[in-house]
Parts: sequence; C-alpha cells; structure tokens
Amino acid sequence: MRISTNMQYKNGLSYIQDSNSKLDILQRRAYDGKKFQTAGDDPSGMANYVKYTGAIAAFTQYSKDGGIAANTLAEEETALKSMWDALSSINTRLQQCVDGTNDQNNLNALAEDILQTRDQLFDLMNTKNTDGEYIFSGARSDVPTYSLTSDGHYSCQADGSTRSVLVSPNVTVQVSDSGLNIFENCKTANSMNVTATPAITTSLISNYGDFGDLYTQYYSSAVSAVNNLTLDVAADGTFSIKDPAGNEIGTGEMDKNNSTITYKGMEFVLPDSNYTGTINIELEAPKTDNILNILTDTVAKIKDENISSADKSAIIAESQKDVLLAMDHYDSYRGKVGARQNVIDNVISSNTSLSDIKTESRAKVSEVDTFENTSALAQAKNQLEISRQTYSMLSKQSLFNYI
Repeated sequence: MRISTNMQYKNGLSYIQDSNSKLDILQRRAYDGKKFQTAGDDPSGMANYVKYTGAIAAFTQYSKDGGIAANTLAEEETALKSMWDALSSINTRLQQCVDGTNDQNNLNALAEDILQTRDQLFDLMNTKNTDGEYIFSGARSDVPTYSLTSDGHYSCQADGSTRSVLVSPNVTVQVSDSGLNIFENCKTANSMNVTATPAITTSLISNYGDFGDLYTQYYSSAVSAVNNLTLDVAADGTFSIKDPAGNEIGTGEMDKNNSTITYKGMEFVLPDSNYTGTINIELEAPKTDNILNILTDTVAKIKDENISSADKSAIIAESQKDVLLAMDHYDSYRGKVGARQNVIDNVISSNTSLSDIKTESRAKVSEVDTFENTSALAQAKNQLEISRQTYSMLSKQSLFNYI
C-alpha cells in the first residue's frame, strides 16, 4: 500500500477534528448537564425525555388544579361553619323566648335579634368566591343563590348542578354544592293534622323528640299508605290510641285539672273534663323549606300580640326543631366538604411523589453524570493535545527524506 504525504496530512487532520468534536460535546455536557440536545443525538433518549416531561407537566397541572379546588372547598366550609354558628345563636334566642318572665317588649327585642341573624344567614348563603361567583348557585354562578321577593319571603335561584375538578389521572373531586340541595331541601319538623268529633279546643306538639319517635315508627311514605292514628276518649277520662291498622299502641288518662291529654309529645286540650269522642291524628308527609322563610314566619308570630302564650310556645318549639334540623343538615355538608379536602390533600401529596419519581427518571435519561463527564473531558483534552503534537511532528517530515 502506498502512503502519500497528502494522506498523512488528511489522517492527522481528521484525528484532530474528531478529538476536537468529542471535546466540544463533553464541554457542552459539562456546561448544560444534558446528554443530548436533539433527537438526532439520541432518538431513544429524546423519546423518553419527552414522555417524562409530559408526565411531570401533567402532575404539576393536577397539583395546581387541586390547590384551586382546595381553596374553593375552604370557602364553602367557612361559609357553612358561619351558618352553623348563626343558627346556634338563633336557637339560643328561641330558648330565651319561651321564658315565662318575658313580656311582649322582651319578645320583640329577641325577635329583632333573630331577624338580624337571619339577615346574616341570607348574606352567607349568597357568598361569593374571589372571582365574584356565587358559590352556592350551581351552574348559575352569576346569579345570587337567594333573593328577597316582594311578599317578604326568600326564593332560591340556584340550580341543582355541581362542579368537579380532575386532580389526578383517575380522581375527580366535587368542588361545589348547590344551595338548592343544602338550603332548600332541608327537612322541617314533623307535623300532624288533627280533627276531632266532637271538636276539641286545641292540639299541639309539645315535645318534638317524643313525637319524632312516634312519627318514625308509624309514618309510611308508600303511595297507598294510611298514616292516621286514632285516639278514643272514654267518659271516665281514659283514652286509647290505635295505629293505622287499628291495633292499640297505647293507653292513658286525661289530666282532668286542665282537661288535657298528653301522649308521645302530642298535647290535646279538650273543652272540658267530661269530653267523650274520637280524635283523628294524621301524620303529615315530610316537608322541606329554607330556614330564612321559617325564621321570617316565626318572628312575625312572636311579635303578634293576638297569639296566646301557649300557641307562641308551640310555634317556637317547632321553629327550634327546624333550626336544629337545619344545623344537622348544614353540618352534614361540612362533613362532605371536609372529606373532599382530605382526598385532595392526599392526591396532591401523591402527585408530588409521582412527579418526583418522573423527574428522577428523566434525569437518569437526559442528564450527564458529572464525575464520569469530568473524567471523559480530561481524557478528551489529553487526546486532543496528543493528536496535535502528533500532527505537528508528522507535518515536519516528508517521504522524500527516506529516498
């Protein structure tokens, strides 16, 4: 094989260029810490890099959305807690209203206090978030949840829809509740409709706890159900009460001092102690209403001087039961909100851990090992220096020297 002087130059120069290119690559890696810049440098590595980068971006967005969802739920939880506190205050005022030492002026003062707290509830039900949206209005977030109508009552304008947020690839969390479900569909105190032959003076529920037990046992929501109890009063003042099927479920005796029969939280005032007849008790279907209307009607009756003290006591007792039911109902939604907040906290923590794993995997694929690169860089520098020296030595020689 013939080796020309020109070939010596070309081979030497090629060796120097290769060494220099290798040194450039290692120096760039030392500068930016990346194994490759384009897919052409490492197709497989770039594909994995893109995959991990997309996953990291997705987890970052999930965590961001989860944080926004957590803030939204915190606003709802705060509003519901404030409502519960307001209702607790109203319950205390209603208890004070039944104090026998109160005159009408005292009752009017307590009623005004209840109205002020009712207005606070109204404002809380129309709570807005930082974007100016009504958080309890469902999809109609630009419309107040409640409005005051011309007749002095409160009308719900929310729809029944809710909003949800995707906080991980497979977890969706509800981040809003409609006022239609929380406030409007709140159960009120169980009630009864009483008719008697002959007529009685009055009837009322004096103890909603005892009446509630009776109601739960004998009321049926079936379409064809009969929900009537029958109370028969004998001439000697004794009575028996029968269930809808005609089975005797209780007996007792009239209080002849005040011509009153009391049974399971129900109180019947008779015309006189010699009353004989049949009292029909219809257990009415459960009802729902918002507490704003209930309080408005209750306050009006408390202020009405034409209503007797006994009737006012019955009205206040029913309103107290309504308030307690509303407190329990609102508190159940607070529990739901708290559960969702826990889910979001756990998911965000999981997202962070998964994102860290993906970040570490991406680093293994795309980032250089500093110590290995430093060692390779030193070798490349030596190699370039040797190639330059070799080329310099060869360039001073000629084949003609050996002829």
